[in-house]
Amino acid sequence: MFDCTSTMSLLAVLVILLLTWMYFNIRRPLGMPPGPTPYPILGNALIFMGKKQPAEIFKDMSQEYGPIFTVKFGPVWAVVLNNYELVQEALLTKFNDFSGRPDQYMINWFTDNGKDIAFAQPTPTWKFHRKLAHVAIKKYATSELETLLADITPKLRDVFADKAGTPFDPKEVITLAVYNIIASMCFGHNYQLNDPRLKKFVQISEDINEVFANGTLSDFVPAARFLPSPQVNKIKKLTNEFFDILMKDVSQHLKEYSPDEPAKDMIELLLHAQRDEKETEGSENKLTDVHIKQILSDLFSAGTDTTTSTLLWGIACLMDNPDVQKKIKKELDEVIGDRPSSLSDRGKLPYTEATIMEIMRYGTVAPIGVTHRAIKDSTIGNFEVPENTWVFINSWALHNDPEYWDSPEKFSPERFLDSDSVKQRLPSFLPFSTGRRVCVGEALAKAEIFLVLSWLIQNYKFEKPPGVTDIFAVSGNPQGLNFTKPYKAVATSRY
Repeated sequence: MFDCTSTMSLLAVLVILLLTWMYFNIRRPLGMPPGPTPYPILGNALIFMGKKQPAEIFKDMSQEYGPIFTVKFGPVWAVVLNNYELVQEALLTKFNDFSGRPDQYMINWFTDNGKDIAFAQPTPTWKFHRKLAHVAIKKYATSELETLLADITPKLRDVFADKAGTPFDPKEVITLAVYNIIASMCFGHNYQLNDPRLKKFVQISEDINEVFANGTLSDFVPAARFLPSPQVNKIKKLTNEFFDILMKDVSQHLKEYSPDEPAKDMIELLLHAQRDEKETEGSENKLTDVHIKQILSDLFSAGTDTTTSTLLWGIACLMDNPDVQKKIKKELDEVIGDRPSSLSDRGKLPYTEATIMEIMRYGTVAPIGVTHRAIKDSTIGNFEVPENTWVFINSWALHNDPEYWDSPEKFSPERFLDSDSVKQRLPSFLPFSTGRRVCVGEALAKAEIFLVLSWLIQNYKFEKPPGVTDIFAVSGNPQGLNFTKPYKAVATSRY
C-alpha cells in the first residue's frame, strides 16, 4: 500500500510539474499583443505547413486579432505587423530597438554565423561591410550598369530570335540575363547565356529556394536540429555546391588580380578594402576571406532572385493588361525613340516608372522580407515587445491595405501617378523595407529593373499563347520569395 501510494504521489507531482511547464510554455508574456494559443514545444509553427502564402495567412489572422498580433515558434515569441503605422514606428521611429536578426539554425549555417550583410547583427563590422557594399552598388547603379546591359542585349536578341512566334518560359532567359549582370559586377566578366557553369549556378539557387521554402522546423524548434532531416541535408548539400562554384570564380579572378591597380569589380574592391584594413594599426579583423565570400553570396542570392522575380511579375502583368504595355511602348517611342533607355531617362518616363512601382506592389516579391529581432525591451503601438522577440513585417498586407489602396486587387499604374509625374513617396509602399535594415541593393535593383524592362518592351511585344486566357500574374508555391506560377509567353520582335 505504501509503495502504491508513493508511486501515485510521484505521478501526481510529475503531472502537476508537466502541466505547470506547459502553462508557462504557452502563456503569452504580459503586455504583448493578442494572438492564437500556441502548442507546447511547437508553438504556432504548424501554420506554415499548408499551401497558402505566409503573408496571406498573417493578413487573415489580422482580421481576428488586429493589425499587430503575437505568434510563437518553438521557444520564441514573435509579433506580426500588418499596417504601415506600426511598421513605421518599429523600423523608423525605433529603428535601433528592432534592428537585430533572429538566431536561426539554417540561416546561421548558411551565413557562417552571420558573417554576411543581410542576416548579420547590427555591429560595427556589419556597418563596415554595408558601407563597402553600398559604395560598390552605387558605382554600378549610377554609371556602369548601362554598359553591362549593352554587353548582354545581343545575347538576349539571339535567344528571342530562336523563340520567335513560339510559346516559351521567359524565366530562363530573364534569370540568365540578371545573373550575368551580377556576375559582371562581382567578377568583372560575363557568361554566354548557355554557359553550363552559369546554368548550374542558376539551378542550384532555384533548388535552394524551393527546398528551403519558408524555413525548416529546426529554425523554429531548436530541438529539431538534432533529428534526422532530409530537407536540412539537401539544403546543406546544395549550399556547399553553391559556394564551391562561387569560390572557383573568386579563385580564378585572383590569378589576374593586381593590388596596385584601381578596383574594377566587387571582388577587387573588397580585396583592396581588406588590404587597407590589415594595414590600419590597431584595427580589428573586420574583413576576412569568409566575410568576402558571404558578401558576394548576399549579392548573388538577394540581387538575382528578387530582380528576376520582379521582371517575371512584370511580363505577366503586362500580358494580363495589354493596354498598359501599349502605353509604355508609346511613351518610350515619344521620349527616347529607337535608342536604348538610360538611367538619365528616369523622370522623363513617368508611366513606365509608375508601372514598375505597381509591379512591385502587386507582386510583392518579398512578402515578409527578412525577420527583425528586438535587441532590447521596447513597445510597438500600445503593446510590450520584450527583448529577443522576432518581428515580422507583412509587406504584402501593406501593399494590399484598402485603407491606402483603392481596389488593391487590381493592377493599376495610374495609382502612382500625380498628373504628369510619379509620386515619389507613398505610405504603405515598402518593396525594399525601410529604416536601418533597408535593402542595401535597392538602388541597383531599381536601376536594373528600369533598364531591362524598358528594353524588353521597346524591342518586343509580349502576348499570351493563342487561345490562353488564364491570369498569369498569380503567385506560385509558397516560398521565402513570391514567384509567379510558371507561364509561357510569345515574344514578337517590334523591328
